[in-house]
Amino acid sequence: MADFVVVEGLKPWDGRYPLGVADDPLTTREWGWIKRLTGYLPADFTVDDPEVICVLAVIAMHRAGRVTAAEVPATFERIVDAPFGPTIRLEVTDEAGDADDPPHPAGVTGSNTSSSGNGSPTSSETSDAGRSPTGTPASASSVYDQATLVT
Repeated sequence: MADFVVVEGLKPWDGRYPLGVADDPLTTREWGWIKRLTGYLPADFTVDDPEVICVLAVIAMHRAGRVTAAEVPATFERIVDAPFGPTIRLEVTDEAGDADDPPHPAGVTGSNTSSSGNGSPTSSETSDAGRSPTGTPASASSVYDQATLVT
């Protein structure tokens, strides 16, 4: 599975950048960029927010060597002023190589309206498998589970 961020119409950053957080988890520095630039904490992280997708684009560009760590905040500030949707989008490729764009927030046209993949539980279904019988409900999941861009 490969995850990509596609940037179009934002020279000099136009391109399709691999993100692949399923295979290469976010670093502490990258989580810090998400926290500082979007205000999201790891427990609240969601890829349905345009600012999060923009910071993921900058992280992907940094991983590809297109921007330095020092350039990340300024690059993010330029990207968030661009029209969201046609300019920046996430692209998730399944094992068969088929691209599937994850759902965009309400108001963005051309979005995929289903957030459940084949065999995935619907949002009204829950699974108790693998949950610890002790601790708080929030401790039953990992921030990496929430940050994975797998559909």
